[in-house]
Amino acid sequence: MTTDTLRAPRTFSDWIPASWAYPDTGATRDLRLDFMRGFVIPLLFASHFEYFSALMFIGWERIGVISTAEIFVILSGIVVGMVYGKKVKQAGVAAAMPGLISRSVALYRISVLMILAIAALRFIPWLDTTIITTFHDPYGGKTFQLYPPIDASIFQIISKALLLQIGPHQFQIVGMYVVMFILFTPLVFFMLAKRQLGLLLGASWVLYLINLGSNPFFRPTNAQFEYAFPILSWQLLYVHGMVAGYYKQEVVQFFSATAWGKRLVALCIALSLGFIVFTWNHPLQQFPEWARLHFVPADTFLHWYNTYFTKNTLGIGRLVNVVVLFIAIYTLMTLCWQPLNRMLGWFFIPLGQASLYVFFIHVFLLLLIANTPLPDYQNFWINTGIHIGLLALVWVLVKRQFLFRWIPH
Repeated sequence: MTTDTLRAPRTFSDWIPASWAYPDTGATRDLRLDFMRGFVIPLLFASHFEYFSALMFIGWERIGVISTAEIFVILSGIVVGMVYGKKVKQAGVAAAMPGLISRSVALYRISVLMILAIAALRFIPWLDTTIITTFHDPYGGKTFQLYPPIDASIFQIISKALLLQIGPHQFQIVGMYVVMFILFTPLVFFMLAKRQLGLLLGASWVLYLINLGSNPFFRPTNAQFEYAFPILSWQLLYVHGMVAGYYKQEVVQFFSATAWGKRLVALCIALSLGFIVFTWNHPLQQFPEWARLHFVPADTFLHWYNTYFTKNTLGIGRLVNVVVLFIAIYTLMTLCWQPLNRMLGWFFIPLGQASLYVFFIHVFLLLLIANTPLPDYQNFWINTGIHIGLLALVWVLVKRQFLFRWIPH
């Protein structure tokens, strides 16, 4: 037992029954990460099925100034670092490349398939595809066409699809994963294998800071996703997630068994609560008065939000928020896994383990719902029923493994 461990301060974990803890079985798969990805799925539905319902009290940046995208990206990096990092440690980078290439091809194929499928659906005369072929900026009041005109040549459609320059905005983050896999993953593993951790993290921060200070920011791939997720900014979360996954045992050991690690966990929990209080001051008119705080004046909040919490450039405040919230939630699930798993694991874990499948399916469900009169009712309870019904349907499809043979999951 180390001196650091002996002097570790008592924390709230000392009062939580040890029987609640996540079982350390040495299994490669970490169900806590699956649970977290599954938890994000309802938040995804709240973001993309924009009908005000009970889900919005969690999904519209109510648990922090973050969106589903940040959590998905950092989780993807962690999982890649864990799964493929094991092969890199055992047999070198070359041994992991076939798996990485296979995954990259699968992600690219599903992205192009999605783009072309939506392009084809536009020709069905009675089907309104506006919700997935356009993007409306609620702040600027502008609507952007995400596809060429319907009379564009097939060559133009296919070429832009292959370059990921068109497609539904609800699916574009998958295109970012494709580029992350191709451009960053092999390089990150190469530098980790060469023990160049400092240089790797330093270079990642330099790219992030360059883009943070640029106006307009750089879009080296010219792909559509770069308007919402500029690769030079968002690589920071992915690269650091990979590093955390690669050194997962060491990171967990530091936070759970050292005095400084426990202090940092307590700080992350405190900051997460602070960010929740802060974001509840958002002057969103959709929320009733009782669901909003007024500690921060509306003008001040919007100034801070637009200065430090922008989503597309991954503002520094948003970046800090996602890191501390991730650590806080992971700690909570580690200490209270058994009751959380019994209550919600049956629902969240299957969704989390098939998150790519859910991403693919939800675009077509969105199109289906948009072509019914249901959203036009603008009724809170009807909207809540829509969201719950869609989530239940997706869960059933996952459990039945519907089209798993053709859709990557």
